[in-house]
Amino acid sequence: MINPSLVLITGDLTDGKSKDLLTMKQDEEEWAEYQNVMEDVVKRSGLKKSIFYDLRGNHDNFGVPVVGGSFDFFSKYSINGQLGRSGPVHSVTVQTVERKLLFVGFDSTMSVGLRGPTNLFGHPTDQLLTEIDSELSQWNSQSAIPITKISFGHFPLSFSATSNSGKSLKDIFLKHSLSAYLCGHLHTGFGKNLKRHHQSGHHLLFSPKYFQLNTHQIPSESTHNCSNIVSPIEEFWEWEMGDWRKSRVMRILAVDRGYASFVDIDFKLGAKRTIILPTFPLDSRFMLTTLSLNKYKCQSIDLSSYGTVRALVFSASPIVSVVAKIYDSRPGNLLAVMETSMSKLESGSSRGDLYAAPWNFKAFEDPSPDRFWLQIEATDIMGRSTLTELRPFSINGLSAKLSWTWKEFLVMGCQLAAVVLPNILVFLFVQHSPFFLFQKLLLRFPSSSTLVGSSIAIKAF
Repeated sequence: MINPSLVLITGDLTDGKSKDLLTMKQDEEEWAEYQNVMEDVVKRSGLKKSIFYDLRGNHDNFGVPVVGGSFDFFSKYSINGQLGRSGPVHSVTVQTVERKLLFVGFDSTMSVGLRGPTNLFGHPTDQLLTEIDSELSQWNSQSAIPITKISFGHFPLSFSATSNSGKSLKDIFLKHSLSAYLCGHLHTGFGKNLKRHHQSGHHLLFSPKYFQLNTHQIPSESTHNCSNIVSPIEEFWEWEMGDWRKSRVMRILAVDRGYASFVDIDFKLGAKRTIILPTFPLDSRFMLTTLSLNKYKCQSIDLSSYGTVRALVFSASPIVSVVAKIYDSRPGNLLAVMETSMSKLESGSSRGDLYAAPWNFKAFEDPSPDRFWLQIEATDIMGRSTLTELRPFSINGLSAKLSWTWKEFLVMGCQLAAVVLPNILVFLFVQHSPFFLFQKLLLRFPSSSTLVGSSIAIKAF
């Protein structure tokens, strides 16, 4: 039903835990099961194995002393390992009619795979950051061809430490103005709204080092100066997503004329006969804020792009009707203000059925980012109707509010790698230092006094 250009699996391919959940270690039987499952997915889907990219997560690195060693089952059983994709950084470019789509994936797990909780964080080295920077730069010399850049890894940036020189993944991603960074690691255990907008500090009214209170960062007025329109806008979205093992979640991401959008599918509610992904207008909660706002204020919007409402439709049954509906929320409830049929576009470049409908987008210009809401309805040949969730949109390029719960703020808004990781190391040092002290006491006191002295010393710590 879905014919993707790429399939990205962002780590934790196996659980890596004993049945009683007390021991974290690699289980070769679990890895063989992963390999068999993926071989079956490739066979039944008819997709080429080469379009699958899987990454090592911290669960895949429990107790792995060295990459390539006897306990490194990722190198043996993963798709990347089987296809000979060695090294921590891999990139692939998808060429469309109008632009290049560059995807760069990387492994930032520890070089020595410790067990939890010390391997809870990603540890990008200066060498890794240099390689990622190089891969993201590979098409920069071809300035005439538009490029959309997307990176994917396992750890959210809040769980990623800085390198020895103090550089970070965020620095690299801002430099290249990614459309999005896709990651995993948190398994929806802290919420489903694990998304964060990043922007360079010199464009912000307030640039905290250790935390960000809101999903969106607040840009300063200087970012809306049209004289700066030729300068790259340093911003990107970070979109964490749920796992398949327990949450049964899958994400479909599309890039439509440079605009990235996505829909998450919850298979716990059953298989889907029809899946709809609106691609324009963009959901005002997740668009690149400064870029969209600048384009609107400086009148540099692409009229050919803004002139139609568009959506991808994937269906197991033939579709007979697709309708775009727009609602106005200003009266206090949703009032239907537009309903129009969408036509299927004949395009060999789309990986699904792309539907579009012309509209007067200027009629929906408004200073509120969530006054107007879009919904797409598709009806198949059996008369079964599928509706998308209502999505706010803003022609003006304004961002709709997207709030975190306190748990979501804790794991996405706080730079835990900078705050928690040093405390874990201190805790481990304190827990082990009494044993070193005990050994020194053995050399200083007779055995009859050693037990008393060591016990007091240990309790003191």
